[in-house]
Amino acid sequence: MTQSRSTQALILELVRSTGAVDAAAAIRLRARELLATYVEKFGEPDRPINVDILASLQGIVRSDDLPFHSDDAELVPDGTGGVTMRVNPDRPGTRKRFSIAHEISHTFFPDYTRKAWCRTDARYRDRNNPEDFLEMLCDIGAAELLFPMPWFSMDAAGVTGVADLVQLAKSYHASREATLRRYVETSPESVAVAYFGWKLKPTQKATVGRKGQGNLLGLTPEDEIRDAIRLRIEYSIASDGFQRDRYFLPKDKSVENGGPIYQAAAGGTPVEGEAFLDLGQAAGTYAVWAVPLWTPDDRLGANGENAVAAVLRPIAVPKPVVRKNGRDDGPTLFDGM
Repeated sequence: MTQSRSTQALILELVRSTGAVDAAAAIRLRARELLATYVEKFGEPDRPINVDILASLQGIVRSDDLPFHSDDAELVPDGTGGVTMRVNPDRPGTRKRFSIAHEISHTFFPDYTRKAWCRTDARYRDRNNPEDFLEMLCDIGAAELLFPMPWFSMDAAGVTGVADLVQLAKSYHASREATLRRYVETSPESVAVAYFGWKLKPTQKATVGRKGQGNLLGLTPEDEIRDAIRLRIEYSIASDGFQRDRYFLPKDKSVENGGPIYQAAAGGTPVEGEAFLDLGQAAGTYAVWAVPLWTPDDRLGANGENAVAAVLRPIAVPKPVVRKNGRDDGPTLFDGM
């Protein structure tokens, strides 16, 4: 039996076989080829697109069995040279659709029938780990399938406010988190989306809420953490224009308990407005579209506030000064890309 290639080799082979400039471009190309086959057979896709048809076009057979390796979905060899997909039926509909599209994207790589592939928790992936990087690439492929171009761009062009953005997610039967990401990635404007979660800053993790350690106020460790957590950037995504402007949104930077981002978290409804945000090198005034996200109980704020995704458009944000040697006064890699 031929020995399976390493994950890194599979990624490199995908790039080589497509002639793309990098792995992200390669998987986007494969996803668009599948969409072209869909359009050739069935015409312009409805919104939302039928992911089960996309799976069948790739020869994937759905199983009623529960996933064994994942909480969401997995692709496993069927013993006859094909693959079977198992999807957790108890997941929300939008999450199941993304998981299915993610598993379809595994078929864009060579040797995909040789082992089980499963969707992992995106929060704990390491881009420098080939296994995790391949999972990130499958998320990119999933976005291409769920938000097919050029139709998504045409629909996104009609978005004029946060309510339209929420409706866009409903139209595509996709999560708010995935929709906002896709909206920003495909936007011709200078815009970013930041995902905020309730957490301690890194320097507090070793000192706040330690069991067996007393404090002056007599708080329990859980209460001490609850009083210290703030809305902080988990990760962020930028449009090409935002990256060209060389803005950088620092991970773990917090926002105050006020303004549209906190209002969306506390009220559980979308909020839009202008606000000054102290975001380090990118501090300034932004137009903000803030959308609350579903949040597990153990990740809510001190008063039950949600996590939030916020689309940020610079209004009065000084651009970094580029020195004569070509370097600016801050990081140039956008966190989360």
